[in-house]
Amino acid sequence: MRILHFADVHIGVENYSKLDPETGLSTRLGDFLETFDRLVDYAIESKIDLALFCGDAYKSRDPSQTHQR
Repeated sequence: MRILHFADVHIGVENYSKLDPETGLSTRLGDFLETFDRLVDYAIESKIDLALFCGDAYKSRDPSQTHQR
């Protein structure tokens, strides 16, 4: 069985970021989402049987609607 364990994505942390002029969103948000996409691609390509996400998807317990999308 192949298991992928990951945690602490922290979508919404915007330290060291700028606004992307094309989207108006934080460049850090783009970094987080791109990395998450790579994680999903890796899981599919590696035929992971079980993915364990162990928390802290967002910076706060009340993420913005933009971050939830």
